[in-house]
Amino acid sequence: MESESKEFKVGTSLPIILPGLGTAGFQWFFKLDNSDSIDVRPYDYTVDAIYREAGTSHDDVFMLTGKAPGHTTIIFEQRRVWEKDGNAINTRKFDINVV
Repeated sequence: MESESKEFKVGTSLPIILPGLGTAGFQWFFKLDNSDSIDVRPYDYTVDAIYREAGTSHDDVFMLTGKAPGHTTIIFEQRRVWEKDGNAINTRKFDINVV
């Protein structure tokens, strides 16, 4: 699996934007190998959305916030909520450095 490298400073945040398929029942789940350096939280930007076509899915956004200098790897997997152990239809891997 190919990974993307990201670097940001302690106390700052970095959004990770992933394509959503919520209308088909898919959500993004993540695995974090070191939670000492970053905090990962879903970010709901849809509150600011005024207009959206019926039947379309919003992108999923996760906000990464640097807590302490360090390195971690995050793997995001897109799957249906009721199939947590099934095959993911989409996977993204990020190598994160917090300085």
